Amino acid sequence: MTQKFKYTFYAAVLLYVINTPVKIFASNGTIKASENHQRMVGFGASIAWYEGMLTSHPQKEDIYFNLFDDLGLDILRIRNVYRNDPNFGADFAEIVSKMRDYAPDSTKILVTSWSPPANLKSNGSTDNGGTLIKENGAYAYGAFAKYWVDAINAYRDIGIDPDYITIQNEVDFTATWESCVFDPTESATNAGYNRALDSVYYAIQQLESPPKILGPEVLGIGYSEFQKYGAYFNKAHLDGYAYHLYHGASDNSGDNHNPDLFNTNLSSIANTYKGKPIFQTEYDVGDWFTTAWLMHDCIVNGNVSAYLWWELVWGSGGKPLIEMGTSDYTITKYYWAFRQYSKFISCGWNRVTATDDADSLRISAFINPDGNKLTVVVINIGSQTQSMSFDIQDFSVDNGKIVRTSETESGSAISNSYDGKSSMDFPTRSITTLSFSGALATNVDNKPLTPIEFSLSQNYPNPFNPSTTIDYSLAKESFVQLKIFDVLGREIRTLVKERIATGKYTIQFDATKLNSGIYFYQITAGDFIQSKKMILVK
Repeated sequence: MTQKFKYTFYAAVLLYVINTPVKIFASNGTIKASENHQRMVGFGASIAWYEGMLTSHPQKEDIYFNLFDDLGLDILRIRNVYRNDPNFGADFAEIVSKMRDYAPDSTKILVTSWSPPANLKSNGSTDNGGTLIKENGAYAYGAFAKYWVDAINAYRDIGIDPDYITIQNEVDFTATWESCVFDPTESATNAGYNRALDSVYYAIQQLESPPKILGPEVLGIGYSEFQKYGAYFNKAHLDGYAYHLYHGASDNSGDNHNPDLFNTNLSSIANTYKGKPIFQTEYDVGDWFTTAWLMHDCIVNGNVSAYLWWELVWGSGGKPLIEMGTSDYTITKYYWAFRQYSKFISCGWNRVTATDDADSLRISAFINPDGNKLTVVVINIGSQTQSMSFDIQDFSVDNGKIVRTSETESGSAISNSYDGKSSMDFPTRSITTLSFSGALATNVDNKPLTPIEFSLSQNYPNPFNPSTTIDYSLAKESFVQLKIFDVLGREIRTLVKERIATGKYTIQFDATKLNSGIYFYQITAGDFIQSKKMILVK
């Protein structure tokens, strides 16, 4: 071999090595399909502005199909425009109607207030912060609560029945656009979130099937902001906890920030506020890949049951799932990243245990209520292709489909016949979803391995006379108190006050000696607190 040939040969080998993707050693992933964590409420997005642009768009039917069928959104977050918009709700009503057409039984509506009407604001304007007005020297909590009752009724009149409400978007933030500031508890300068929440909670109990309340929906989870509000609000008056993520990581600016920097704050809230679903209701920082990565961290480390993107649709300049032009539209990369979760995981599914031994992979898994579908999502955050083999426990796989989004792929079908056993390659900066059909294993009694959660069921019958039945479930052994209160919040009776093992329980409440009216029953079991309304009619 001549010297010149040697140099040419070595140069060719070097170029081949440099340009060939490096695959590191194969890792192992373990899925425990019967080991449950949180129950998912689902995935959603907000349309708080640009709703008129959507309803007047010449290709709106295609957009509706993409959002509500192909993307499979579970939750639609809309802005409470009651008494703030002269054309109240018409555009929202059409969008909600289309969403219900595609998924009439599973979709949820969240109505969030950016500001109450100007006449309820201290600055006389819906914009630039302000707080509630004072009447006779006291903040107008009663008028604020009545506004919410009227708003819910108005939405119901146009065909929108809210499943959830949040009484104020970003309670801790003074925005130049619509906003209203509530301090954690009442101060000389601002109304108290805890007092406003109590007022709205008691007011909407007079409604038939009142919506659930989420809160406090703070701007971010840094600076212990969520905990500051949590120290004062009555947990029993919230059906779920909600926050945004505009702070809470040491650096969450820029498209390529590290989502793992949120984990300390995500875990802190998840470990402290247990027993009720946690919602991440708004965020839009990062590129398409860090979006999926952060969704993973919120679900796995933050125990989040619902993840909502900010812009459902938008004009130019935002980060929407679908960007609308005057006559056309573009499905963005955010859509495809979000779809890796939203298309294959729905409301009512449970997250199950998923682990792996590779530093560069993030893995999560979910099973449907019937136990015949299992979804696994794998994200490769590393700089090299990574291989992984799966050990799927307690679930027999019939067939698996693989869908991937990467730098060069957008929701691409990789395989329609994956057995869940052979090793798979996961390219760098990719999100891969494995959708399995099959069967969940059964226990020794030949019953499905279903989770037991902390829950309090609606009493039955309701209305009742003179007795009714109350069911509740405990996810673990707890000291339990089950109490009855009247409409003024006075304790009437204690039905349970003892330490009880994990399981499902039923108790009878006899109201023979009580007068007709509205009563509330409340369970406290460790960190789990929940209240429900019942009606005694004699």
